[in-house]
Amino acid sequence: MERRRAPVFLVGFMGAGKSTIGRALGSLLGREFVDLDDLIVEQDGRSIARILEESGEPYFRDLEARLLAGLRGRGALVVACGGGTYAHPVSRAVIDGLGTAVWIQAPLAVMLERCGAGAGRPLLGTPDESRALYEIRLPAYRTAPLQVDVDGLTPEEAAERIAARL
Repeated sequence: MERRRAPVFLVGFMGAGKSTIGRALGSLLGREFVDLDDLIVEQDGRSIARILEESGEPYFRDLEARLLAGLRGRGALVVACGGGTYAHPVSRAVIDGLGTAVWIQAPLAVMLERCGAGAGRPLLGTPDESRALYEIRLPAYRTAPLQVDVDGLTPEEAAERIAARL
């Protein structure tokens, strides 16, 4: 598939703004927007928290990778990925094979503030656990071919910055 029509995958930590920016980017580029977490919930019929609690993270990551692979051939998409998606080697390989990963960067303190008490984010944990999780995922995020700092930008400004870099 032509790279300019290939899917764009927004990756990064929880609270980076991937879904909000993704909707703005999809609108700007005239592409369909897909929120991977919503797709997972729709496919499985359970919330992310319930999936993780009842079936475990390996099951969740396998489902996530299969749904990503199922996007093959759908073309011009903007996909907001979960915070751990690109840190999972299988999902990262699928993303890199299908399109372009864009790491949405923001200061950790800002991202954690956006997450609030962590409702709906079962892997968030305490501030120290969140920092440790971020540091574990950071090497994977850094491999994304495009890296965009969105600190202080509105979702629309962030979308414009990403579009200019694609």
